[in-house]
Amino acid sequence: MKKAILLTLAAAFILVGAGTFVRAEDASIVSTSMSMSIRVENVYNSFGVQISGIETTTTTTTTANSLNETSSTTTIQTVYSEWRGGSVKVDKIAGTSDTKASDDSYSHTTFSVDYEYESGTGKLSSASGGSSTNGSYGTDANGEAIGTYNTETSETYTIKNGQALRTQSSTTGASYGPDGTKKADIKQSATYGYSLAGGSWQLTAETTVSENIGVDGSSEKITRSKTYSRDKNGVLGGVSQTASGTKVVITSAGASKTLTMHDYSAEFEFGDAGWYLKKESYTWEEGAADEGTADEGTAGEGDASAEAEG
Repeated sequence: MKKAILLTLAAAFILVGAGTFVRAEDASIVSTSMSMSIRVENVYNSFGVQISGIETTTTTTTTANSLNETSSTTTIQTVYSEWRGGSVKVDKIAGTSDTKASDDSYSHTTFSVDYEYESGTGKLSSASGGSSTNGSYGTDANGEAIGTYNTETSETYTIKNGQALRTQSSTTGASYGPDGTKKADIKQSATYGYSLAGGSWQLTAETTVSENIGVDGSSEKITRSKTYSRDKNGVLGGVSQTASGTKVVITSAGASKTLTMHDYSAEFEFGDAGWYLKKESYTWEEGAADEGTADEGTAGEGDASAEAEG
């Protein structure tokens, strides 16, 4: 009889445990979907020569979990072209990107790139661009605001074989508490490297320095260096990344502790939207920093759809 009771209790435990596990798993299920549309409008003269064009791309990405918590980003980018020096060429790229989430957080970004051509020849001579972002961290369960932030970004371009290549970007901004008091300064800079492959210049290197400086003396600075592996045709076959950083922590007693980044690793994988950072991990601790390592996602030459080996 006791044995039967124990077996019954064991079975009940398994069922309850399984039920709890399923609920936990369901809560962690996060799915993302993306839709895209492109609207094209070309204008011609009476001889059938195209003299201008407008191409608008609308992309919507939605992320949700099983608890009906959602986040949606809609990006609208318009490319304006006009006839210059023998053909229709890009004159301006402009657009917006808006993100809204179920926790009431949001962000709104406007961006643009302007292209300049040499008068009398129509040859591309320069380009410049930038963006502006403002957003909110949302509200808590009591409906009380958490805070806001804003940033401004400027971009530097160089002209290479008729291509406008973004070589640098610089971002400055700040985050604020619910009462509008500044909490921290936001800084980010990036540099980009290119190589000639498949008849055009392709992005092969990117280094980003992100810094958050709190008004209380706390700070965090991380440098990430990303490498894009391409074949002779310029097809992206893998991405790898290393990182280093410093973090200043202010304890509850007011002491300042400086930590450095150790044991960095990054893993990239190829998915529906292309190569993406699947996972990164690191440890903040006292002592000299070590060099970060990266697990490079790779694909066979010319096969960008292969999954990363991780």
